[in-house]
Amino acid sequence: MGKPDRSMFQSKMIDIQIPMPWFYALMFFFIMIGYSAFLIFAVPMHVSQYVFDTYDYPDADGIFALFAGQLVLFGLLLAIGQKSDTTIRENIRRIREEAPPRDARIRLDAGGVELESFWRGAYTSRPSCDDLGWVFEPPGRAEWMRDSTSFEPDVSGIIQEHPSVVGTPTPPDFTTNGIMLIMSALPLFGIGLTVPFLTNSDPKSAFLVIPALFALFAAVSHLGNASGRASITHVTQKVRSIAVGDAEVVGQVRELGEIPTVVVDNDPSKTADELPAWRWLYDVEIEETYTDSEGNTKTRRYWRTIDSDSGDVSFIVHDGTGGMVVESATFNRKSFGQPIMTWTCSHVSFSQLRNLTLWKTLRTYGSGQVLRHRWRLWGISLGDPCMIHGRAKQISTDKRAVYGISRQDPPCSRICIEGEDSQSMKARIWRGTELTNLSLVESAFETTVLPVGMTILASTISLFLYLVS
Repeated sequence: MGKPDRSMFQSKMIDIQIPMPWFYALMFFFIMIGYSAFLIFAVPMHVSQYVFDTYDYPDADGIFALFAGQLVLFGLLLAIGQKSDTTIRENIRRIREEAPPRDARIRLDAGGVELESFWRGAYTSRPSCDDLGWVFEPPGRAEWMRDSTSFEPDVSGIIQEHPSVVGTPTPPDFTTNGIMLIMSALPLFGIGLTVPFLTNSDPKSAFLVIPALFALFAAVSHLGNASGRASITHVTQKVRSIAVGDAEVVGQVRELGEIPTVVVDNDPSKTADELPAWRWLYDVEIEETYTDSEGNTKTRRYWRTIDSDSGDVSFIVHDGTGGMVVESATFNRKSFGQPIMTWTCSHVSFSQLRNLTLWKTLRTYGSGQVLRHRWRLWGISLGDPCMIHGRAKQISTDKRAVYGISRQDPPCSRICIEGEDSQSMKARIWRGTELTNLSLVESAFETTVLPVGMTILASTISLFLYLVS
């Protein structure tokens, strides 16, 4: 493949498209039906109660169902908006379909759900696609597992997804996500209106709850996208000319030394190799019976976290121009994307498994009945793309000896990047390149300006309704 076309990753100011792929397009259709039902049935209830002062809300379970329905609709509108297509995402998907890189083909072949035992209800699942994987073909293992030093430049040169090649993509100012965001204001407003009737408080308290809900949403939206906006403002350095200080680096994960096998939850049947940074989580699905405030007996299901662990070893990030050491253990923030592997089984089969250690057998799960067990593993594998924000520092003489760095190695080998925050940069390791990570980021207009504007408008309407009610 030739040099990537930079224009393919430059966004329009307004980029409105139907959510894709087809599953999200179908979900979009059903959500629009649900939103129409909300406008037809729920909105008249709110108007009747707060404008005409004629009580029209349902009682007991009905008001809870109204609250829950609006909450679900609000969440689905935001979720489907974030999955809506943009020109950049469409171009990335088309490139992967026409010329899938090697790791994408491997995931497609290995992905899916594998039934380990029908009778025990045991499954192993692997993702068959990866939004944060390579878009263009990366250097192969045969190229970087050479006899010479791992810090030398690649024969093929700089990786094709480096920002100096493809440019720094910027999200469009207004997309389908912005439309979904605006539409979500009504369900959020409705949630605030129903809160007093759930808590048996003064209906006028809704006009204090509503501005608080919108302000909370605006704050979460702004802070949740801060790291993505930081990636746009910082210039990505080439490893061969890396300078000491704050640095943004994009490259391929390569081994620096021996990488221990990850054993999830001390279970030899759940292992993974070649993960310089990883995290696993063990949780159980609980079915619990409880009595509500009205004295009714109800049942609910939810996942309860039981145990977790994480680990790191230092590795090399190589962008084709050279390699440098990443002190992974010094980073508190790591974004791995979707799980690499998920193991699930029924509680009956888990209880009957042999060779369980004593501490596993004596585990307690709290109240309720355990239905299923689930273990999920996240991590960055050798050969994966990664983007790093951190502090570039000189490596001490002692550490150079530990890492096997000699005087014949290029200058970049004597600099490492650590997870040290500064005033202008929060240290973080992302799985994926700048291209794939920024293709999922929303603009400042959609993550800050719109939510703040919605908060001001909701506060104004709440004040007006408080005065006239």
